[in-house]
Amino acid sequence: MITVFDLIDQGEFLSLIFIAVLLYLVGQMAISNSSQLMKWGYGISLLGFIVYVLIAVKQHGAGSAESILSIISRGLIAAGMLLGSCWILFSALAFLIAPVKHWKHSLQNSQRELQRKKEQELATQAEEETRRNKQQEWERAAPERENQQRLKKQTEQQRIEHQHRREAARLDCQLFYDQHAPQLQERFPRERISEYFEQYLCDLFPAELVENRAKQLIGMIESSLEQAGGNKQRFASLIEIASYFEQQKQEIMSLNYDGSTRQSFLSSLALQEDQAIREFLSS
Repeated sequence: MITVFDLIDQGEFLSLIFIAVLLYLVGQMAISNSSQLMKWGYGISLLGFIVYVLIAVKQHGAGSAESILSIISRGLIAAGMLLGSCWILFSALAFLIAPVKHWKHSLQNSQRELQRKKEQELATQAEEETRRNKQQEWERAAPERENQQRLKKQTEQQRIEHQHRREAARLDCQLFYDQHAPQLQERFPRERISEYFEQYLCDLFPAELVENRAKQLIGMIESSLEQAGGNKQRFASLIEIASYFEQQKQEIMSLNYDGSTRQSFLSSLALQEDQAIREFLSS
């Protein structure tokens, strides 16, 4: 059986060179786009050259220079043919493998896309789960939240109510004092009641305490009025009564009161004038 080694070893030299050059050129055109495959071809052809030389030396010996030159020459031809054949083979394999690479690349892209979609779905599910948990937590906390709002509203209403009670207590004291202001100017001046308001009836104290203190203050004012009643003005005539109360009216009109308070004073003064006239007529 004739082997490739026998064809190179026994073939016509020029024919072998032609085949080697032809294979080299065809292989170079086929493999021109891949420098890596060209390097592999050079490595294989060098290995083929060494193998051919070793086999030829073993079979024919290297007794003369002519024999060595022939072995080297045919070894170079063998290397050239092997180089061209390898390049052609590599090019054919690359052509055949390219669809496989493309399919593999497409498969990898599909796998990555599926993985991305899966991760996106998981992220969406996690986000939905988080949103659902927050909604459930919000719904569970709704009674407590409503209770807090109700307590806050009740507290605010209670605060407003207590403030109104304090203001009403102070207003009762003020109105009672203003009603009897002419009789209280000497024994209970206005500055004194203002001090009571600032120290004992201010908003710092609870409404119930302010109301109790207001009652105590009114009681103290009433006591002052009773004491003042013991030294009641004595009139000698109706003209003196009219002159006295007219002077009191002028004094009330000169004070810096609002209309309703001034009218309350005048009404109270009118009652006192009427009582003084009755007492004078009955005496």
